Amino acid sequence: MLKSLFLNLLFPPECLGCGREGAYLCDHCFKKLKFNGAAQTAALTASLKTPALAGIFIAGDYDDPLLASLIKKLKYNFLAGLSPTLGRFLTLFWQGQLALMSNNKLTDTTLIPIPLSKKRLRWRGFNQAELLARELAAAFAYPLNQDLKRIKHAWPQADLNGAERLNNIADSFAWTGTSLGGRTIILIDDVATTGATLNEAARILKTAGAGAIYGLVLAKG
Repeated sequence: MLKSLFLNLLFPPECLGCGREGAYLCDHCFKKLKFNGAAQTAALTASLKTPALAGIFIAGDYDDPLLASLIKKLKYNFLAGLSPTLGRFLTLFWQGQLALMSNNKLTDTTLIPIPLSKKRLRWRGFNQAELLARELAAAFAYPLNQDLKRIKHAWPQADLNGAERLNNIADSFAWTGTSLGGRTIILIDDVATTGATLNEAARILKTAGAGAIYGLVLAKG
């Protein structure tokens, strides 16, 4: 933390949208990020094969160059300081979704971030899904559970086709906690491409006694 503060003093962050000093994304550029509506989310999820999930909520579009840039900087340039900005984006989107579900509020809800393998966690230094989940947990007072573990190091899903992704992610997760007792689960990740990762995680959570399981991601890749 002290190292990060020191570096920010020496090299103030610049907005990835306009280059202005002071933040990785200024308020003006944040307002340019586009949220998906119900029709857009339905269209994006139509191609996903996720039978273990009750639904997937996709906050934005990976075709939005600004959102895509933020996600890539977080994951591949290790800019953990972007997590509050992307967490805010996800939080505002989820607030809108909850408003649409006014007659069907999710109850007994627990957040579970998609875990990284130990190897990838050492390489990146943080789990981007966990950082996003922490932002949501703070905003909505949801409990955060990290008893879902990744027990197999897999190739990055983005490098594989559909069939390869299914084989790659199979048997990658294990539940190490107590019974979920029918709780509603929201799985948090940054990007869903085919939905294979979310679905495999949900399959394991079902065996641990989860009730309805939803995915919540920043974008569809």
